[in-house]
Amino acid sequence: MLDPFFQRCLLRLAHLAARGKRRSADVARFMLDVDARVLVLARALSDGTYRPGLGRAFRLLDPKPRRIYALPFVDRVAQHALIDATLPAIERRLADQTYACRPGRGTHRALRRASELARHRRFVLRVDVQRFFPSVDHAILRALLDRVTPPALRWLRDVFLDAPLPDGAVEPVAFHFPGDELFTPLGRPHGLPIGSLTSQIWANLHLAPLDHLLAAHLGLGGFVRYCDDILVFDDDPGRLREAMARLHGRAAELRLRLHPDKTRLHRTSDPVSFIGFVLRRRGDAVNIRLRHDNVRRMRRRVGVLKAEFAAGGLPVAEVTQRLRAWLAHAAHGHTRALLEREHQAWVFRRGELGEADALDE
Repeated sequence: MLDPFFQRCLLRLAHLAARGKRRSADVARFMLDVDARVLVLARALSDGTYRPGLGRAFRLLDPKPRRIYALPFVDRVAQHALIDATLPAIERRLADQTYACRPGRGTHRALRRASELARHRRFVLRVDVQRFFPSVDHAILRALLDRVTPPALRWLRDVFLDAPLPDGAVEPVAFHFPGDELFTPLGRPHGLPIGSLTSQIWANLHLAPLDHLLAAHLGLGGFVRYCDDILVFDDDPGRLREAMARLHGRAAELRLRLHPDKTRLHRTSDPVSFIGFVLRRRGDAVNIRLRHDNVRRMRRRVGVLKAEFAAGGLPVAEVTQRLRAWLAHAAHGHTRALLEREHQAWVFRRGELGEADALDE
């Protein structure tokens, strides 16, 4: 007999997974008969017969070319169940300096912390992992997950980790590391699909050894990590050069490669890019501006919104919500003059003649 508490937990997770996505046909179908569908999923999870379906792979070109994998909604609910059961143990293994996909943290708090550190330090080491998600080695990740996954749930972890993916779901990568033979990269399963909840959370755990190397072994606790983007601050460039060499070695042990161009030492008085913004220390203050490509992307999106609104495809409330979301994001930088200029161009009209309702956000 199924545990009623387990069913209620799955029902709660289904509503959580559907938040902000109810306009999707897949989500709407599931939520239309949510009790019955949750019951079927609960039975499959309880007797160990659950297997995820084959999702949809597609490419995004904005902000950079990426391959995205979208699971069927029922499988996203199952992923929420797995993460809900393992997240407390994962959180205990993450350093305070990592901010991606964590409750009470996120992009803007990472930006504020990086700004505070830049204000008081002369140098910053920017670290970027080359092709991070496609490179994640399954055997290494599985060993890390063993420490945080209850034995009763390891089969479900393996179901997602080993699930077959459609062509194009993960970018092909074949990096070689010391000791490898010619075909070693082909014989070691690797790669996490971008777009899955498990990928986001597991990616955080996979790079935790880099955090502990910096904080515990090198004494460089003044750093900020957002997924695979890391800024390490210090007044001594020699310590940061040593840290760079040690990070290269530790990343190789994880079968990861640091980006040869983006991983480099900067003065904090020089522009340093981080999570869509550019930081630059000026005296005792830090200037934070949006990256130029971020502004260009928003202008393109506004153009699409104007066209959809003019054609009657979007209500006023949705256009307003999207614009306000970008304004709230941009406002975390020193962007008042920029936002005033952009705001002047945000006039939306219905129809070719503009005779219906107009929106001036």
